[in-house]
Amino acid sequence: LHTLHGRSLPIAQGFKLGNNEMTVVAVGGDGDGYGIGCGHLVHAMRRNVDMTYIVMNNSIYGLTTGQTSPTSGMGMKTKSTPFGNPEMPLNPMTLALGAGVSFLGRAYTGNIKHLVEVIKKAIQHKGFSLVDTFSPCVTFNKVNTHQYYKEKCKDINEDGHDTSNLQAAFGQVTRDDYIATGVLYQAPRSYYEESEKETYAAGPIVNHKL
Repeated sequence: LHTLHGRSLPIAQGFKLGNNEMTVVAVGGDGDGYGIGCGHLVHAMRRNVDMTYIVMNNSIYGLTTGQTSPTSGMGMKTKSTPFGNPEMPLNPMTLALGAGVSFLGRAYTGNIKHLVEVIKKAIQHKGFSLVDTFSPCVTFNKVNTHQYYKEKCKDINEDGHDTSNLQAAFGQVTRDDYIATGVLYQAPRSYYEESEKETYAAGPIVNHKL
């Protein structure tokens, strides 16, 4: 279902709670998920509904032809900031960890094999999973390019990163010498539908008699 801009998560959570046997995946952009939809994201993460949210992060409003987004870097010149972006960019990874996300992944879309592995693990995770994907906008963002991510991204799982360590995850997502990718954090805990066992005892709500 194609929903309103910034409102994919409320709809997706409704699907999952209405039919808890469904595999639910929501997608959106950085302006969508980290801008107008950021409040929905925070509460979905703490609520821990069993679903996956994939954000296509290109650090620009590409659809509306090149304005700054919440993840655009400081000083970045765009149509809406011709003299340079004066705002500090949002770090969605620290936001997610602070909001209690139970699975956090990040990948570069130019590395398809790795991207698929991270998304697969996210979907298999029981609880809310956020996957931030670097998806360069070749038209309006000349800073965060494919070459930029090829040089900066590093799969920290190859180095034996402890995905259950919250402090280690915070450390990785605040580094400035490289961009940490892979499964950054995973801490299974009771997910929303699991805490509502009595509600789902007779099967998915969608099948209940009125």
